[in-house]
Amino acid sequence: MTTDALITLVAVMVGLLLLIALVGGTVVAVLLWRRQRRRHPRPARTAAGRQTPATPASAAGAAAPRRERRATTEPVPKGDVPADDPRILALGLEAPTSTDAVFRNLEKIKPLLREEAAESDRIARTTPLAGRAMRSAGLFLWCFPAERGGLDASHADRLEAAAQVARIDAGMSWTMVILSSHGDCVAYLDDEACATLYPTADIPTVYSAVPFARAVEIDAQTYRIEPARWRLGSGGYHAERWIGGAKVWDSAGNPVIDEATGWQKVIGAWLPEDKVRQIDDWDPLGVRSSGSSSYELVEAVDIPRTHTYNDTRDLRPFRFPFFGIAMGIAQHLVDLTVETLRSPRAEPADAYAASVLGDALASLDMLVLGLRGYASYIDEAREGRTSRALTVDESNWIHSGGVPVRDLLLKIRDITADLSGTRYVPAGSEFARALRDIDVILAHVLFRLTITPGKRERVQGVLAGSAPLGVWESGWPVRFPADDDAAGSGE
Repeated sequence: MTTDALITLVAVMVGLLLLIALVGGTVVAVLLWRRQRRRHPRPARTAAGRQTPATPASAAGAAAPRRERRATTEPVPKGDVPADDPRILALGLEAPTSTDAVFRNLEKIKPLLREEAAESDRIARTTPLAGRAMRSAGLFLWCFPAERGGLDASHADRLEAAAQVARIDAGMSWTMVILSSHGDCVAYLDDEACATLYPTADIPTVYSAVPFARAVEIDAQTYRIEPARWRLGSGGYHAERWIGGAKVWDSAGNPVIDEATGWQKVIGAWLPEDKVRQIDDWDPLGVRSSGSSSYELVEAVDIPRTHTYNDTRDLRPFRFPFFGIAMGIAQHLVDLTVETLRSPRAEPADAYAASVLGDALASLDMLVLGLRGYASYIDEAREGRTSRALTVDESNWIHSGGVPVRDLLLKIRDITADLSGTRYVPAGSEFARALRDIDVILAHVLFRLTITPGKRERVQGVLAGSAPLGVWESGWPVRFPADDDAAGSGE
């Protein structure tokens, strides 16, 4: 073979090898590219932001388009749609005459609440349609006295209802808890005042005492409430009655002291609706759909004492259902995370993911079962006493539970956010909304590390030897103090 022929053969062989390498490299690149797309799919350009009723925690919410917040110039709608709105009638709701009926109604309205959650978050109030659905379902009647047409539901039921709604949207649940929890203030009214203020039980009521107004004793029958503005009027866009918290002074300008506590007297006063003005100033980071705008009394009014009650030391555990909101948000985060990990496009859960998800599930177990235990204690204590009241020690014990609830909620938040990764980043996603809601509810007095109600007083009592260490000191089964013992504990 000549030299020229040899060179030609080598050149042809090298060219073939290069061609084979090029083809092989192209095939490998395509395979790698397709694998990368499966691991990190691009979000759909027209992702549906709403979920179907069959997927209560669908990961589709993670791809929801962001809705811009309500502009400050956009008016906030007041009130709710009429009870005979065709969309409400189509729900087929039962008359809310029992807790079982209300829970059945809640199941029927859940799809609607899911559909309205994003818009509620945008306009910073539960939408008029969702508000009417909750009202017609009976969700504002949990605490209204049974003898006056309400449900007087157990605290276990109140907790569960709050959690179920918060599993959809925390702000909607906050609205429900506020509007229902102050229904039991009606028990302080005499028959005549109740008939005047509440001809029916279906009258949502808002109460704020932040900050306290100034009430002056005019005579034995009358208080004068000076003009005031109260913040954090949660649920006010649905309300028909307004209560304002006020500290009391006598006509000489001296603080009036409550004899039972030695503190300055505080009252809750039902305000005339035509003197109340709502202010659209609620634009928070989270819990936006609670619609917690301020309201003000535009001029001084004289209020009959029969339209007030002594709120100096309120031992009602009316804050307790707020724990259900934390419970529901935690359940929502776990729902969304599990849905993400179950996705066909998700990587199989490795040992680390399985371990930390197990920790989150166990923490959620402790949160749910622990709070249900608190609720059972409250209900058994109230049922066993003619006063149906808690002792001071019991009230402090229950309210100091906000700190461990906070700790478990934060643990679940951190684990689920870590497992979800960048999927929760879009501002319009359900996961992002839940994270914002957590940041805001932890600012509530019940969950704060520094001023949790009852915590300091509980510790002071323990160190002074005047209060037991905890409910677990009473043995098992738990023995509840009787009415006489309750009075001796500060009632």
